[in-house]
Amino acid sequence: MNKKLLAIIVAACAAVLAFALVGCGGQSASSASSASGSSASAASSAASSAAAGDTKVVTDAYGRTVEVPANAQTAATVGSGARFVVYAGAEDKLIAVTEMETDAQLNRPYAIAFADKFADLPATSNGNHLLETEVNEEELVKLAPDVIISSRSKEECDQLQADTGIPVIGITYQNQLFTDNVYNSIECVAQALGTEDHAAEVIAKMKEWEADLTGRVANISDDDKPTVYVGAVNYKGAKSWGGTYAHYACTDVLGAKNVADETGQDGALDVDLEQIGAWNPDYMFLNAGNIDMLKADYAENKDFFDGLKAFQEGHLYTQPFFNFNGTNVDTGICDTYFIGATIYPEAFADVDLDAKYAEIYETMLDGFDFYSVMKENKMGFKTFPSLED
Repeated sequence: MNKKLLAIIVAACAAVLAFALVGCGGQSASSASSASGSSASAASSAASSAAAGDTKVVTDAYGRTVEVPANAQTAATVGSGARFVVYAGAEDKLIAVTEMETDAQLNRPYAIAFADKFADLPATSNGNHLLETEVNEEELVKLAPDVIISSRSKEECDQLQADTGIPVIGITYQNQLFTDNVYNSIECVAQALGTEDHAAEVIAKMKEWEADLTGRVANISDDDKPTVYVGAVNYKGAKSWGGTYAHYACTDVLGAKNVADETGQDGALDVDLEQIGAWNPDYMFLNAGNIDMLKADYAENKDFFDGLKAFQEGHLYTQPFFNFNGTNVDTGICDTYFIGATIYPEAFADVDLDAKYAEIYETMLDGFDFYSVMKENKMGFKTFPSLED
């Protein structure tokens, strides 16, 4: 190591100590990555910035301390990071996203909200949140964003930062709604990109919704709680009736009796029709996006399904699925209100659900009215359509 480089590094360390540590802790997740490459010039640039004293330290959702420019103006994303850039109100600073954003779909509200902007940005990875990803590190180095926001694992964040010399802020939030991980992920993105005030407003509203939901169900006894089954839940691919989720975020918030919790598992799982029959739930909430699969299986097992309590009592409802390449926290909160109002109608009798859905989406998506888009596309929170059409 030559004396000049050593001097830069020493100056960089001194500059870091001059700033207060800005924190937003969290937990780790796991995933795989197939990226490679490095950039000595980018690393040198970061050291020069530190030496100039214009950096700050942010603690990301994995507990990693990351030195970032004090006034970051540009950002790129890896995995589903763009979702939380939008939640943090910093979408205007994006100069690169992923293929998941440039090809906006209705199952990712944040991408629809800023479809025109994202369509004009370069995509530097395929955008996979959990599945194997490919990151074009060479292109990221050329674009030279001030910060990269990544939803990949802690280890991948470390590797990407080492390879590119660009600060990487990690977020983690799979199948979570009102958790420290979600709040910390919004906060650390905002701290890195300078939108702390916006993020604080979003988080305050989220905590208000959480308190409202939990308060409404707090005094409902277990004897008065019907059983619930959530079906056609996508996880690493589309699922039919047997795709379900133990400790589903919405039912956990409501303290509802999710029959899948009886398995002792946590997360996505597949069950057979025999198990669904044994549970014989009072209510079924189904992902209407998989209606063709559901219709096909219903046609082959009509007598079985027609004998279920939920079918006989007309308790089949849609559940716009909120886990798609990461968790659409906005849709998940809307789903929670819908499930609550459906299984506990008296507790939610005073809630204007349409107004609540609109409020949630507009808050989370920086003012964008995604609920109107849903209605225009015949999506929504409602009785499940006929399986015999």
